[in-house]
Amino acid sequence: MGAAAGMAWLLEPRYEPVALAIGSMIADISGIICDGAANSCAMKASTSVSAAYKAVLMALDRSGVTGNEGIVADDVDQSIANLCALACGAMRQTDRQIIEIMAQKCHCD
Repeated sequence: MGAAAGMAWLLEPRYEPVALAIGSMIADISGIICDGAANSCAMKASTSVSAAYKAVLMALDRSGVTGNEGIVADDVDQSIANLCALACGAMRQTDRQIIEIMAQKCHCD
């Protein structure tokens, strides 16, 4: 989100495109999970940079994900709060499941 906000601000230093870019980023990459694997983390970082650039281009065109879609709200602060609620609440079970999968893969003798 920060990369998108920064890029948007550098290209058009106004609140609206920054907020649109952040909202679009939240909508686009909120499903990415950390699975503790270095190579896949690098791929996720690359995906996030591409998504940030796409979100900025959309925002500069006055386009973006609206508050009628998914976890994005009309207010950028609420969108961020919604993402935090998702990460803090629902992701607990996801974390447990990832650890279980990784533990099953361990071939410790």
